[in-house]
Amino acid sequence: MGVQLVERYDRIANSAEFQRLRRSKLLFIWPIVLLFLIYYLTLPILAGYARPLMNSFVVGHVTFGYLYGMLYYLVAWGLAFLYVGKARQFDEQAKILMDKYGRKGA
Repeated sequence: MGVQLVERYDRIANSAEFQRLRRSKLLFIWPIVLLFLIYYLTLPILAGYARPLMNSFVVGHVTFGYLYGMLYYLVAWGLAFLYVGKARQFDEQAKILMDKYGRKGA
């Protein structure tokens, strides 16, 4: 049984369809991760080196720094919803692969 699972895994992992799925996941995930890291790390950098900008009022008594910090939540939730939608597509493609190669070592 174990040998059959390894052989099935190798067939799936070496297939062109799986490689396309893997590549599309990487091309989707890494830009989002980099975007969030840049956004996340910009706040402490701006707080340290751009104090006049961070202390400037944008709306009423709300400063740019406070607004930027509060937008973390919206950005995180937005990226999470974006990922959930895209993950459904990845799951559908993975299901097609499993159906094609069989769940029981076809």
